[in-house]
Amino acid sequence: MRRAFEILRLLSDGGLHSGEDLALSLGITRAAVWNQIRRLRTEGLSIAATAGGGYQLGCKFEGLDSAEIEQHLNQEGCTLFRCHVEDVIDSTNTRLLLQSVKSNIHRQALFAEFQTTGRGRRGDKWVSPPGSGICFSLGYVFDAPPATFSALSLVVGISLIEALKKIGVRGIKLKWPNDIVRGDEKVAGILIEMRAEASGASRTVIGIGLNFELPEEVAKLVDRPVGDLGHHVTEKFNRNQVAAKILHALGVNLLRFETTGFVAFHDDWRDSDALSGRNILLALGTRQVKGVSRGVDKNGALLLETNNGLESFLSGHLTVV
Repeated sequence: MRRAFEILRLLSDGGLHSGEDLALSLGITRAAVWNQIRRLRTEGLSIAATAGGGYQLGCKFEGLDSAEIEQHLNQEGCTLFRCHVEDVIDSTNTRLLLQSVKSNIHRQALFAEFQTTGRGRRGDKWVSPPGSGICFSLGYVFDAPPATFSALSLVVGISLIEALKKIGVRGIKLKWPNDIVRGDEKVAGILIEMRAEASGASRTVIGIGLNFELPEEVAKLVDRPVGDLGHHVTEKFNRNQVAAKILHALGVNLLRFETTGFVAFHDDWRDSDALSGRNILLALGTRQVKGVSRGVDKNGALLLETNNGLESFLSGHLTVV
């Protein structure tokens, strides 16, 4: 896949490039170029091929760039984060978790253009063709996790909403416990993994996958409704600018969460709750609970009004019925 990315970057200007020129630039055969073009198409990229003309990318590709992300962060007055971008990686969450064993991952943001084993919650595969999304993991060490630490994914979701509203995105809501949605379409997901230490500290990896511009043909391959930012913005921002705004919001809110816990964010969640008043079926292993969503409690637990009264749940897989 790394060779495919070399070709993608050569095509990134949107112009027409002959197979011969691409082959000469990379020191490979034209057949090898064709094989990599096919691979990029398989991953969801639109690349036109004309006899005697060459190859042309369907839309301009702007790669993620760590220096540009950090530059935008500096303009926001934020110098908290170290950013790194990989073209191809197995999983940003997996890589940072492994790295946390031998080095400090605090406030380190690892971005990837393409993940070979990108994961969502419950082990679902995260589908994101190169250039179509913003996928990254943020390392964060909580020396003294707040009592409401179980609400971390909700705070991350609130941070995403804040950042996206600043670029003019409208109509997005929070779906407990870790999704950003527009209507019933999932726009972004959150996956949090952690390693507890004997001292009480928690080495945490916050994984975020955001659909920036997801090709329609790729969206059809996902077994649930998905959406993207698409044209739902009032101004044109590139992925590096959006990545910086997300990191900035996370920097502010994670510090606040460490100090106050979830109580400072409860009203923000309520204002963006996509499930309020809706009928819910919550799966808890072999047990299923039906009820009406009544928001979340002070710990971030889902509140369901059931036949047994108001019950709270810290985990479970829910379906809107």
